[in-house]
Amino acid sequence: MRRRTSRRLTWAALLALFLALALPPFINVNRYRGRVTGAISQALGRDVTVSRINLKLLPRPGLVLSNFLVADAPAFSAEPMLRADTVTAYIRLSSLWRGRMEIGTLDLDNPSLNLVRGSEGHWNVEELLERASQSSPAPTGEVRPATRPRFPYVEASSGRINFKLGEAKKPFAFTDADFALWLDSESSWGVRLDARPVRTDVNISDTGTLKLDGRFQRAANLRDTAIYFRFNYNDGPLGQLTKLLYARDSGWRGTVHISSIMTGSLDKLGITLDAQVSDFRRYDIASGEALRLRTHCTGFYGSADDSLSDVNCESPIGSGTLRVRGEAQSWGAAGYRFGITGENIPAERVIAFARHVKKDLPSDLTAAGEVDGVFAVRRSAGSLPVWSGGGQSSNLALHADLLKQALPMGEVQCGIPEEKPAIPRRKPPSRATQIPPPAPAFQLVVKPFAVPLGAASPATASAEFNATDYRVHLAGSAELDRLMNVAQAVGIATPGVGLAGSAQLDVEIAGSWMGFAPPAPSGKIQAKTVTAELQGVSEPLQVDTASLVLENQLVKLTSFSAGFTKGGQLAGSASFPVHCTGPENCLLQFDVRADDVSLSRLNQLFNPASGQPWYRLLAIGRRHEDLLLKLHAQGHFLVPRLELGATTATNVNGSVELSSGKLRIPELRADFLGGHEDGSWLADFTLSPPRFMGNGVVSKLSMAQIASLMHDNWATGTVDADFSVVLSGLTAAKLATSAGGTAEFTWSNGSLRHVSLMNHGPMAFSKFVGKASLGDGTFTLTDGKMQSAGASYSVHGTASEGREISIKLERSSGPSYLIVGTLDDPQVEVVNTPPAEATLR
Repeated sequence: MRRRTSRRLTWAALLALFLALALPPFINVNRYRGRVTGAISQALGRDVTVSRINLKLLPRPGLVLSNFLVADAPAFSAEPMLRADTVTAYIRLSSLWRGRMEIGTLDLDNPSLNLVRGSEGHWNVEELLERASQSSPAPTGEVRPATRPRFPYVEASSGRINFKLGEAKKPFAFTDADFALWLDSESSWGVRLDARPVRTDVNISDTGTLKLDGRFQRAANLRDTAIYFRFNYNDGPLGQLTKLLYARDSGWRGTVHISSIMTGSLDKLGITLDAQVSDFRRYDIASGEALRLRTHCTGFYGSADDSLSDVNCESPIGSGTLRVRGEAQSWGAAGYRFGITGENIPAERVIAFARHVKKDLPSDLTAAGEVDGVFAVRRSAGSLPVWSGGGQSSNLALHADLLKQALPMGEVQCGIPEEKPAIPRRKPPSRATQIPPPAPAFQLVVKPFAVPLGAASPATASAEFNATDYRVHLAGSAELDRLMNVAQAVGIATPGVGLAGSAQLDVEIAGSWMGFAPPAPSGKIQAKTVTAELQGVSEPLQVDTASLVLENQLVKLTSFSAGFTKGGQLAGSASFPVHCTGPENCLLQFDVRADDVSLSRLNQLFNPASGQPWYRLLAIGRRHEDLLLKLHAQGHFLVPRLELGATTATNVNGSVELSSGKLRIPELRADFLGGHEDGSWLADFTLSPPRFMGNGVVSKLSMAQIASLMHDNWATGTVDADFSVVLSGLTAAKLATSAGGTAEFTWSNGSLRHVSLMNHGPMAFSKFVGKASLGDGTFTLTDGKMQSAGASYSVHGTASEGREISIKLERSSGPSYLIVGTLDDPQVEVVNTPPAEATLR
């Protein structure tokens, strides 16, 4: 019996399920579309349209409204106020037993809501909320149904909320919005919203999550409605948040958390807000210390005039506090008044903040002392803000390893300058007269204070700041090593040069707060008796005098006179960028004259194989042992006298280009060996060993001087040649063994003093032309033509590095000769002719 009953129940359930699935398409509820939309329109006070209504029975019975549209009031917008792909009205089953139908849940799928603020300052949803407040349905959660219908639980998922001012749609919106509204009690409505704020005109990846929940009371007027809302904004990346607000990434990083509670009525809404930014920093600064900024604010908002009153914000900073108090009307457009007070703020926390917003500050930079200040700002409608107040530091001193010893500055005072009354003019300004721009709304002046920079008397610094720019002035005496350390400690880039000596300063550092632009220094520095350590140079340079001008982001040495301790004097001018992120993007430009110089001396100074440089002034972290591979330089040089071993070149001059480890001398001119050289050279230090290549023209070289260098007076005459040569290595021996090249030469009016043909004395010739090549330590002569004593010879042969020679002189008629042996003791043989007497000298 039980088994039969169970079967019946199973079949009944299956039949009910079948009917729930099969019957809805055959039940035409679409004929009630006008009645349903009319009822909703009357309840909302807005025209409502749907394209179709269908019945569903599973999982709960309900009506499905397709393409649901709620029109907006014509005074606000021509666009629909609300649209949804589908709206499902789930029916309360209990209400059907009493002969009436109640909607238990109203579910909106992918809705889009337009919130519009009209020209009068009212929102399009105000009338709807007032109608809901004035209606008298039973609470949503009422268990026992009353004579009044219960208000449905309204929910929306994956929605979008747009904002408009009149007909202009703003780029701000909420996406992924989940919304719920219900009647919590007889006099209280409940509301909940989860959404993500976005901006439609820029590409934003993640802006955090916004959550709002609370309740508001029934009231005859919306502005009198008592509300209680809790607002939370979590995990908002600061960079994306600034992009949301300003349509661009302002360059700040951190995670934003905001929580707020709003209580009262719209006429006077009490607000409590806590905001925090975790791991605050500039985008290009990776600091090991996590900096947290936080504040706690209270105040009141009045909707009648969009006013803020009794605003009180406190931000703890170490053991001190920063407070902001005041009020504003119309969100500040109609005026505001605020006071800003800083009490017992540790200077160490100010420097910690600076390390996260100013690049290139040392990670161990800190400070002793405290900072206090009292400021006020007020503004009336239609006028500029007016600032007043001032502040000071006490026992201020900077500390960092770079400084080696503390930099005490004591008390530093700052203040807002008083506005001076305008002096009336007797005559109107002419057209050519420049009218000065209006004073900036905010201007903070730091009064002159002493900065000890190692000299007998301290230098003096002062500064001016406004809302967009800053300007710092420094004047007085300084020791250069101390000045360089202080500059690096406060984040001002310095060249990779170690300096010691004294200087007189009159410089200004200015810049803009926006865009993280590097500061622009200007002014003059006069240095005397300076020791400079240059990257990649083995000896310090002693500078007698140097005049530096700072302008256009360049350091210009308008004139300098210097010399190395073991010889080598320099004079000239140079310039290089103030700000360099590395040697590879710094272009050094110069025009230098060097007095008597020797090749061996240059080798001692610049050849890495000659010994490691001994740096005393350069910090280890600022040395660049591979500077030659990174430095960019170009300029001109003049050396009146250059010793090249046993000979001397004069009037050596040309241009130099150094880039990415390659030294190019496109123009090199010099007088040597009685003649002149004009060519170009390339040294490639990116290879190991370095490679040197040269080509050019020599003219009128004296063979007698060349022979003298070989300690054997074996030749005379002059030589003109086009040459090309390749060498590699850093020592003379390696350069000699690796040398190779070619030359086309013309040897005029010459003689070979050790060669005599047919007892006619030293062999003389009027012209000797040919091609010579060098490889593996051997010179090879080809295509040679010699005119000697009315005879024409074809000349070819070889000569080795050890002076071994094998030269053949051939002619079409008459005797030919083979010259073998050594250059200083040649043997002459007659070839293919009757034996002939040959004498040697």
